[in-house]
Amino acid sequence: MMLPAQDSSAGALPRAQADKAELIGRLVIAVSLAALLYALWTSRLEEAAGWTAKELRVLPRMSVFVLGALMALVLQGAHPGRLLLLGGGLLAAAAGAWWVQLGELWELHAAAPQGAALAVLAPEEVSGSSATRGIMFQAGPVLQLLRFEASIFSAVLLGTGLGRWVQSSPQLIAVLFCAIAGDVWLNAFHVPETIGPDNPLCLLRLPWPPALGHLGLSPAFTDLLVLSATLEAARHLGFHMLSVVLGVVSGYCAGSFLGLDPWPSWPALSMVMFTSGVLVGCWPDLKCKARDAGKALLVAALLMAVLLAITSLQRILAPLPQPRPAPARQLFVAATVSFRSQVSS
Repeated sequence: MMLPAQDSSAGALPRAQADKAELIGRLVIAVSLAALLYALWTSRLEEAAGWTAKELRVLPRMSVFVLGALMALVLQGAHPGRLLLLGGGLLAAAAGAWWVQLGELWELHAAAPQGAALAVLAPEEVSGSSATRGIMFQAGPVLQLLRFEASIFSAVLLGTGLGRWVQSSPQLIAVLFCAIAGDVWLNAFHVPETIGPDNPLCLLRLPWPPALGHLGLSPAFTDLLVLSATLEAARHLGFHMLSVVLGVVSGYCAGSFLGLDPWPSWPALSMVMFTSGVLVGCWPDLKCKARDAGKALLVAALLMAVLLAITSLQRILAPLPQPRPAPARQLFVAATVSFRSQVSS
């Protein structure tokens, strides 16, 4: 008696639909986590800017880093394809760059003295269309949240794609050493802070939390990129995930703590301590010979030399620009504040 052949495609279709539904659900969870963190901290940033204890000043930066770790773990659990990781990461990066241009007007407004523009100038007193006034006075936090979400998603997706290419412990060591070189270059030369908003390198620093008062700098884009790559590599290399997660979080926390002012301040130690935490967390499972570690160190040194050469050449050919004069709108705000203060006195 012949049994009817089972159609394998009948079971493959529901499985594919279930995988897509799981991925969408995990994306919603990741978006919600980022929005929740933004909402919780935004109302307390002014208070946090006045904190002087280092243990408190490091909390916003560490909150964003832990958020990146959680988002990476949530999204990597769905095992998205490489094409989706690459396309989604590039799309999120492009969206973040576009929102930088839209949010520049709001950032200029936020850079003014606290309460000056909002208290002195009502929305109807600002020249321009109603759409411009809406962006200035209402959509600023929304644009900042969108930029924040886009930056984190781009780093997590691209970092996960990078982690898929790490197939051995020596390759992971090479990625970590190159991350150290890039972090030293990024912080020693203050690359994102010394360029204009029209330069793509400004995206190397997350747009939130802002550098207010005594708060430390927000994490770099490359920090979350390497974090996602490390977690994805540790997953398929069979490392103990809890040990790796605890190692990267504790190491990055120590580096962030050492990077705070006042003296001594070593802002370039974040990825050094991060790498130390990774090595401690996965040391029992790490299989790397001294020769492989030497090769990884050589690759990182070459990368550091290239970055230094490019930066030096750029400083020679195009010196750092002088501070730009205040825009006409800010001058108008300052003049109005001065005039009203004189009248009230």
